[in-house]
Amino acid sequence: MLELPDPLDQAPTRESIQHYVNQGIIDRSLLQRALQLSGFTPNAQAWVKFLNLMLLVLGAGLAVCGVFFFFAFNWQTMHRFVKLGLVQGGLLLSTVAALWYGLERIEGKILLTVSACLVGALMALFGQIYQTGADAYTLFLNWALVITGFAIAGNFAPLWLLWWALWNLTLSLYYEQTGDFSHTKELLSLFSFNGLSFAVVEFLRQRKLAWLQTNWFHRVLGLMTLWILILISNYFGDEVYSYSATDVSTMAILLYVLALGVLAAITAYHYFINFDGLLALAGLGTIWFFVDRWLIEWLSDDFAISFLVLGMIILGQTIGSIVWVRQRQQLQGGHA
Repeated sequence: MLELPDPLDQAPTRESIQHYVNQGIIDRSLLQRALQLSGFTPNAQAWVKFLNLMLLVLGAGLAVCGVFFFFAFNWQTMHRFVKLGLVQGGLLLSTVAALWYGLERIEGKILLTVSACLVGALMALFGQIYQTGADAYTLFLNWALVITGFAIAGNFAPLWLLWWALWNLTLSLYYEQTGDFSHTKELLSLFSFNGLSFAVVEFLRQRKLAWLQTNWFHRVLGLMTLWILILISNYFGDEVYSYSATDVSTMAILLYVLALGVLAAITAYHYFINFDGLLALAGLGTIWFFVDRWLIEWLSDDFAISFLVLGMIILGQTIGSIVWVRQRQQLQGGHA
């Protein structure tokens, strides 16, 4: 039997406050005050803090973009030592500034992220100047390896997101550029890396690791994992209907079965155990994609009928999924 948490033990939400107002538990004239005390209506101090952070992030992002565009525009007129010296100087300056501010402060974390970006710029610049002839995936691989220490020291979600994205680029480009291309191997490697990353982040979130208590980082990893599951479903369906079922490789079958198990686990976990409305709804949508992938093939004999039937089925699936997740959200007191 599903055990529901005590509403009084949960953080307030806009929906729960509105519910209490509608029930007469909170006087309607105090609604705005309740929203303000709960942090849903920002005060002047909160706006100043938000604007300072946004300007800092915008400034750091424009500075990094400025470095790339500066070299792109002045490439022919600058000596190679000047190019390398400027990037190395920027890297040294941002790293020293990050240490000076302190890596426990947001300013230091953002400056360290700038340094991590300049590491990639320096590696790309070196490759362009000396024409090493290395494959592109080695750039992202070495970039990810070098900034691993930055990510560990910074404990900053955007910096870890950069590290995670570099590894995904490395794995994607590796199979295209080494001559060892295989859809099954590529999907398996991406699925393994992203699934493991998502599982580790979820585990550390449950251990209350402070810098992972943001609401977006684990969702990005979860949505990427679900997207790869969709690619696996589509690839397996193409394999089955392009060839006979007996010609499908054992690895592809095992990958598909593993994808089904992981999909069921992700959806069940974020619906029944640790509710997350976005990931639960995305998981249900991925399940329906797995189902609809086979329906499309089975109904493909009559083009017009298949579109009509599939349209009605997808509409019903969408409405049913939203209602199901919404009911669970209401049982949670409106918390997603």
